[in-house]
Formats: sequence, structure tokens, C-alpha cells
Amino acid sequence: MYSYDWDPLTGGYLLNSTPLSFSKEPRPVYYQELDILGFNAKWKYPKSDAYPLMWTEANNYYYRGKLVARTKGGSICQAPELIFVDDPEPAGEELRFVDIPAMVEKNKNILESLTQETIKKIYNTYLSYQKKVDVFYVAFSGGKDSIVTLDLVQRALPHNEFKVLFGDTKMEFPDTYKTVDVIKAKCEQEGIDFITASSHFDPAESWKLFGPPSTVTRWCCSVHKTSPQIILLRKILNKSNFTGMAFIGVRASESLARSEYDYISLGEKHKGQYSCNPIIEWNTAELYLYIYANNLFLNEAYKKGNRRAGCLVCPRAAERNEYMCAVCYPKEVEKYSSIIKSLYSKSFPTEERLEQFVSSGGWKARKNGRDLDVQMNYNEINTAKGITLRIEHPKTDWREWIKTIGILESDTTPYSIIFRGSRYSFELDEKEDAITVLISQSTCKENPLFVKLLKNVFRKAACCVGCRECEADCHNGCLTIENGKVTVSNECRHCAECHKVDKGCLIYKSIEMPKGGFSMKQKSLNCYSHFGPKIEWINQYFMFKNEFDANHDLGSQMYSFFKRFLRDAELIDINGFSRFAKVVERIGLDDEASWALMLTNLAYTPQIGWFVTHTGFNELYERNYILSLLVDDGAKESWVNDIWSAYSRFTDLPFSNVGLGIPHKDSGKFVGFTRTSWLNPEPKVVLYALYKFSEACDNYRQFTLTRLLNREIESDGISPTQIFGLDRTTMERILNGLANNYPEFISVSFTLDLDNINLKDKTSDDVLSLFEGV
Repeated sequence: MYSYDWDPLTGGYLLNSTPLSFSKEPRPVYYQELDILGFNAKWKYPKSDAYPLMWTEANNYYYRGKLVARTKGGSICQAPELIFVDDPEPAGEELRFVDIPAMVEKNKNILESLTQETIKKIYNTYLSYQKKVDVFYVAFSGGKDSIVTLDLVQRALPHNEFKVLFGDTKMEFPDTYKTVDVIKAKCEQEGIDFITASSHFDPAESWKLFGPPSTVTRWCCSVHKTSPQIILLRKILNKSNFTGMAFIGVRASESLARSEYDYISLGEKHKGQYSCNPIIEWNTAELYLYIYANNLFLNEAYKKGNRRAGCLVCPRAAERNEYMCAVCYPKEVEKYSSIIKSLYSKSFPTEERLEQFVSSGGWKARKNGRDLDVQMNYNEINTAKGITLRIEHPKTDWREWIKTIGILESDTTPYSIIFRGSRYSFELDEKEDAITVLISQSTCKENPLFVKLLKNVFRKAACCVGCRECEADCHNGCLTIENGKVTVSNECRHCAECHKVDKGCLIYKSIEMPKGGFSMKQKSLNCYSHFGPKIEWINQYFMFKNEFDANHDLGSQMYSFFKRFLRDAELIDINGFSRFAKVVERIGLDDEASWALMLTNLAYTPQIGWFVTHTGFNELYERNYILSLLVDDGAKESWVNDIWSAYSRFTDLPFSNVGLGIPHKDSGKFVGFTRTSWLNPEPKVVLYALYKFSEACDNYRQFTLTRLLNREIESDGISPTQIFGLDRTTMERILNGLANNYPEFISVSFTLDLDNINLKDKTSDDVLSLFEGV
């Protein structure tokens, strides 16, 4: 909320009443962190954690208001590089503690004002919703945010009017469990009901069943956190369709996504459940000040340099955080690293390659079960007759699951079912441990929703291991899962809430095989969440180049997805600032050619490639139409708004001038776009796109212009005409010019009804040399 200035006298900071537009999230630094990173080799400091010694913003370390060091890089296996900027104390003298009592005293008035305002809002929320909800509870994680939230709530509300709910994933930091024990004991003293929810799965078991969680397939939160919480509260309240309000320690300054959260929301996590975010406007400067001012318990994980206190191994963790976690809790981290290695072992020819894959975080990008050593027992085949489903060794009874979508009228094939007032049929052959289902082509055309849900029924039957996500999603108490057995009551309302998980089943979605089996490229339409790149971020990257990691001011989530963009655009490689990036820098970001080159690379990535291949030129595409297309093409319904938001960011960049789309806005809101042709195409960019096209088509180097102009032909290659909106006349002019100027790269023939294009024995990388010679 408030900005701050460093205070050299106390070694801390002073809040001021100026609102802070972007927080760098200052964090106290204790001696343990300095030891782990190796600062003790140069600095002397007291080995006591009574008080912090300095502060850090991102990777920059400040001692009494002065930047003294920064860290760069790091991974789960490699310590960050230390860069010393200035001496903290003259003549190598011992560092002094931050004078926390004095810092608290100096900030007393502004902190008290913020505290009282927050407590008042919590109390007023309680009064407003007291008759609307069945239970108030603090969602407790053991982290700093939930500790502050709990303290504020217990000051605002009667202690018998709320509960504290700890969602134990069984993957928490060991120091978090120590924190939970301390807070639980204190709650018992204060008469506050402290309860713990956890999955019946041991994480080691669930990781082997579902595959490692990734940035795309984050099944872990549902299985190990949110679902157990909902099921426990139902049991305690003895009410299946209860309404709760969770006080959650979410802050806007943590990420762009959270900056868009409301103070109170409904159904953000589970339908019918309220979330209240009391400290949504706080930043860490205020958070730590509150902790020190009120002598609250601080999770020891923070003192060891961990920026977050969550799961031991998280696909969203930054690389530096992975290193700190691995050093602090090596035994616990190795347990999950070993599982990852065992599941991927058959995909790598050597141990060295496997180790590199794990240490580089390659497992985080997993989108399906393609590379895992797991078995999928469900298969779909599209034929002229319709869709055939084959299930081998089903884990649960399809006759129970089918109750969730309608009423089965017959006991033998062909089966007849009443679905939302209409009758549909399907054929089913059941032999021993195998089921074959045929859904006719006419049914597929008549009601795609029914077909979608029917496929979900058999995916659940094939794959369900009893994670209880579906049970948590059923607000009417009609579905229970006990010891792996699924029971759906005859009172089921067929609301299909238990089908809202993408593809109908968490485990199916996590380990499904992409179409085309093991050889097909992985595909996800949600590459950037809603963190599409901004021009400021791109400018920062080109300013700092290989020093970007140490100097950027992006939040952790923004940084993670921006790095994905840099990789997708080929602006970064294993050595950092790539050759391609140097070409773009040489051309200049003020030149459309730079953006066209980047767009060519992005066209071969799932998200931008989808827009390039699914939309045409000079046509207005409105939001709802695009979202429906995305869902039809397999995007999660929960993702499509993020995909749309990310695309709006891309259209705000000069990509819009080279074929990606001119944004249409209503009152500043992105409501649609129109793709328009690149008016002044640079021929060498078209040549680069042609070689990219060839390389995607197994290096086939002979094709026709007619082929390039035909959007109906399915191909792994994406034509420059499709990327930039170039017509035949423009292409003929460009291609003739290229053939004349660069005969070592291309030859063409547009005579005697021929329109042949021949690429020479070169590569797209070779084309880049033409720009380097400018």
C-alpha cells in the first residue's frame, strides 16, 4: 500500500503516505541466508537470528540504505553467483543488526492507522456476511501472509466465530510444520478452533499416479489442498451445500494475477464459497513491520533465505528458491527429485541427460503423459461411424459415473439415456476387463455437450483413483468416494459440476497422451497465463541482456512467464542473450522487421500459433467467439480468459502491425481484434519464415506458392502468407526479388503456369546472417 525509504540510522525503512504503484517486496535477511549463499567468505557478522542484518529487494541486498551486493542466477543444483557492490562496513568491521525496536517505533503511527483500518474492514465484512455464510475460517499455510491475516482476524472477531484451517499438503517445509505447531498451541490457548485438512494420498504415491505437477498440470493443489478442505468442512458442519468465507492472505503486490483480485469474491476456488482478502493492499514492508511490532512468530524458512513457505518442490518456484530449499531441506527435496527421475528415466539415454533435465526444471513444462513411464488405459478413435472409446482395466464403475449426466433407461446395449430432456443412445461391449463404446456420428453432430460429458464418464471410469476432487465439486452431496469406490445417489441433479475438471478427470488430464502418441509435440494453449509481455519488460531485457535476471523489477510470476516468452521468441537460449536477440537488437525494436522475425518464431508455439492458424485477415473477431473456439479446441474453460488477456498484451505491441491483430477496445477493455496484412514486408523476414516453414515440414525444400496460399492444407509448417497476411501478388514480387538478390538461398519460377519455390541447402539460422551483414 505505502511506499518506503531506507533508514540508515535504524538499518530498516520508513513508511510514507505515498501510495506504492509497484512493490519490490523488501525482505529481511538473517545470518543463516548469508551463510548459505557464502557471504561469510567476505563479511563478518554475528551468528544470531534475534534480528535481521539487512534487507533484500529481489536479488539486491541493501545494508543501511546502501546497495552492497546482488545475486545472479542459481538453480536447484547450483548456488547463485555473488556480486559484491560495496562494503557494508568500513575496514571490514562486523555488520550491525537492524534496530527493529527503533524501526517499529518510527513507523508506529502509520502502521497503527493501516492496522485499524484493516481490522475494521474485517469486522464489517463479518457483520455483512454473518447471515449469508455457515462458517468463517482463516486459510492458514504457515507463511508470513497467513500469520498476519490470522492475527488481524483474531483481533477483529470473537474467537468462537471463526476457525483456522490448515491445508496440509504433506509436502510443506519442515519449518512450516514447526510453525503450525506453535500457532495451533496458541489458538488452543485463545479458544480458537484449529483444524487440519489433508488428502488420504501420500504425496509420493500421488506423484507416481498423476505424474509430477507442472505449471500447466497443477493437480496437486486440488488433490492435496482445496478438495480435502471442502470435504472436511462439510463433515464438521454436517452440510453438503454449505457456504463458507475464507480469510486468505493474498496480496496484490505478489503478482499481476493477484493484483486483479477483489477484496471479496464468490466462487474463486469452489462454487458457493466466498474469499475475503484482508491484506490485499499490503506489501511486505508493512507485513514484516506488523510481524515485528506484534512479536508474531516468523517461520524459520524465511530466516534461511526462502522467499516463500509453500511446498518443498513446486513447479512455480523460482530457480533461486529451489536452490535455497534444496540446501535447507536436502533429504526432503531429494525424495521428490528421485520420483521425477524414476518417471522420466526411460525418456533419456543417459543418467547425465536425465540429471540435466531435472536440474534445469524441464519437468515443470510437462503438459501431458507423453514422456512419463506411466500407462494410459483409455483411448479415443474417430472414424466415419463416429467415436470409439476403448477402456482397459477400468478402475471404477461406469454405471455409477453415468448417473451424473442423466438417467440410464436400459441395461443392455444399445444403451439409452435421458440427457436434459432428450434421449440419446450409444453402443457398449463389455468383455472381462475391457470396454468398447461407440458413439454414432449423428449423436456427435446433434449434441456435442452430451458427447463431451459421455466421454468424461468413461475417462473417469478408466482412470479414477479416488482423489475426491469430483466429490468436493458436488455441492448437493450426491457423490461420495470411499476407499476407491464411487457412489452416485439417485438424487443426483445432473448439474455436471463434477465434470468441470478439464477432460473430466484430473488424472486423465495429467497423463493423457497427445494425439499422435509419443511422437507428437506437446501442446498447451495457455503458455503465458495472463502475463503477456509488456514493452517495458522487453526494453529492460535488451537493456540488461545477460544481467536481466539480476536487474529486472518483475514479480516472480511475471518473470517466469516473461522468460517463457523470451524462449518462445528465441530471444534467449542456454547461453543467455541469444544470437537471434543480437540480430533483433541490431535491426532495432523500432523496426517492424524485428517484430516480424519474433512473430515468425512465436507462430510455432502453441498459444500464438493457435491464433495465427485459427483466424483470418480483415475480419473482426470478438471475445466470446474466440473463447468458444478455444474451448472447442481443447482449452480449459478456466484458462480462456487468461489466454484472451495475454493475447491483448501481444496486440498492444508492434506485433499488431505485422499481422497479429489490431486491438478493438471499449472503454479501455480489449473486446476484439482484426488481423491486417503487414503493409511493408521486409523480404529477408519472409525468407526466414520460408526456411522455418521448410524445417517444420521435415526440411522439404520444394513447394509451390499455391501451396503456401492454401490455408486448408494441414501442415506442421506455417506459411508466411498465414503469418503476415500476404497475397499472391505481394508474394510473387518478394520471392522474385529474393531469388535475384540471394540466389544462394532461393530460386523461383512463375512462368508457364508454374509457381515453384526451391530453397537451397541452408537453414533459418543462415538467413539471420543476412541481417547481421546489414
